[in-house]
Amino acid sequence: MKTVKVTYNSSFQGFAFVIMSLLFLWMVLNSCSPERRMANTFIKNESIRSALLISPQFIYKENLKKEILDSLEIKDESLFDSVLMANSQLLQFVDDSLFIANYMLGLYNELKQFGFLVYREEFTNEFMDIDSNAFIINVAQIEIEEANYSQRDDITISNTYYYHDHDLNAAYISSWIEISDINSDKSNHDVYFASDIITDDLEGEFVYGAFSEDLKYLFEIDTLKHADLYDFAYLLGRTYAGYTFDLLLNKYLNDNLPDEQLSDNYWRYDPALGNLFYATEDKFILLEE
Repeated sequence: MKTVKVTYNSSFQGFAFVIMSLLFLWMVLNSCSPERRMANTFIKNESIRSALLISPQFIYKENLKKEILDSLEIKDESLFDSVLMANSQLLQFVDDSLFIANYMLGLYNELKQFGFLVYREEFTNEFMDIDSNAFIINVAQIEIEEANYSQRDDITISNTYYYHDHDLNAAYISSWIEISDINSDKSNHDVYFASDIITDDLEGEFVYGAFSEDLKYLFEIDTLKHADLYDFAYLLGRTYAGYTFDLLLNKYLNDNLPDEQLSDNYWRYDPALGNLFYATEDKFILLEE
């Protein structure tokens, strides 16, 4: 067995020690920040939070692959929508009721993971008897847009840039959700927006030929099917349950901390790991009136 002896320069050791000390200090200060302490107070609040879920009656659908109209030479604008729907690869097969049911089930199950007592619409009367810490989550609108999605795989080898472009099938799913506190004095309800995308599943790589130095691109595509949208709907429901909890968490911080103790950070919470962390784009967008 070969033994390798590693020696460290003393100046490097001193520099590393300083860096590690500063990192540790930053972690300690961050863990003791007023925001984090207040966020933990919200999370550990023993009073039960309740939520009433209201689902949409149907889904808005639009096929954005307008090139179909040109290929079929359709000139009558009154026929555009029906032709686009009839020639869609996904939308014409989507069952609204099944998609909505999966979406709402994901929302229901994940809210329970966050500690909510969750009511479906048929239990509205029982929900309205709750006098505090109760919220109405109204999924006012869902829209699915079928579209093409351009994706590039690329690599740089010996200062030479290689790439391969794909046109993938995609579905953009947008949601408009009203979230209101039943004890609030506000006459209007805040509306929040979120949008996500699902595409064909692409697996590709650049490889050299076995008997030549030619660089080739090999790939496989698992084509997006309408049934995949039902699983994605459940995932979206779970995701937006998390967004809802994060929204209430950050509102609590804004209502209970003075301005000088508030940062520009938007906090998120993972109930499975018990972690608080900062959001990037993974949150609701408040729509202005």
